[in-house]
Amino acid sequence: MNFHHLRYFLAVARSGGFTSAAQNLSVTQPTVSNAISELERSLRTKLFNRHSRHVELTIEGKVMMNYALQIEDTLVELEERLRNHDLGSEGFSFGAIDAAVIYMLPDLLKSFMDDNPMMQLRVQVGPSRQLVDDLLLNKSEFALISLPFGHDKIETLSLYNDSMPLIVGRNHIFAKRGRVQMVDVIAEPLLLFSSGSVSRQIVDEKISELGLNPTKVMEMGSPEAMRKLVEAGLAVSFLPLMTVNESVALGDLCVVEVDGVKFRREIGLAWRRNRYFGPLIRQFINRIVSSCDKETELNTMLS
Repeated sequence: MNFHHLRYFLAVARSGGFTSAAQNLSVTQPTVSNAISELERSLRTKLFNRHSRHVELTIEGKVMMNYALQIEDTLVELEERLRNHDLGSEGFSFGAIDAAVIYMLPDLLKSFMDDNPMMQLRVQVGPSRQLVDDLLLNKSEFALISLPFGHDKIETLSLYNDSMPLIVGRNHIFAKRGRVQMVDVIAEPLLLFSSGSVSRQIVDEKISELGLNPTKVMEMGSPEAMRKLVEAGLAVSFLPLMTVNESVALGDLCVVEVDGVKFRREIGLAWRRNRYFGPLIRQFINRIVSSCDKETELNTMLS
């Protein structure tokens, strides 16, 4: 049984005959008769009592009619919702690294949810590699990740370019000096992002290039937690400026120059290549991208 069969069944039941049903459907009478016969064979029951001039529903046909009408109503409702892009409370999922959720999305999320109060957004927070895996498995629509990130099935658009200076607590000896050498940095307890992250890779590559070998390294995935530990004087760290601006302004943290070292990291939009975005999802993405003045690039990539 399929939707084609249901359409023909309802036409016959409503018109009371195969000929009139065929006229209403703009097909031939044998086409309707064959469709009903196929349906009855697949269900192993008779749906119509056939008389010389008309047909009438059997008991089984009346049961079929009740369900067929419900299915028809559901299909009409579905068609209407899709035509009007009405997602109701279905919502969608997207991913974001910790820093993006804390420092980029709060106002955007509030504005979007104010405009779409019934929408249910599901935000997966995690490292970039995990978020890309979710994209590849179709578990999320898009993600905000650290760049660069290369994959032949993933498209990316850089949104935010942030410096990642050395950050120390206000009472740390480096705070008074203002400028240090990298060899001085690795002699201190060094708090770095988790292994495998893009931000960690940036720092590791420079340390390796300089032939240095830090011995007091701690790892952590949350920039907010790292900020707190540096404020407490537990370690020094290379942290994205967006995550420490407030603490630096308050004097709780200090930015220290490191000779010959200028780390930067990008946050960008990532999505599975050739992914279709419905109007509401596209609307939310546009808000994110517009806040970074990148709407022209996005429209070019998605056109």
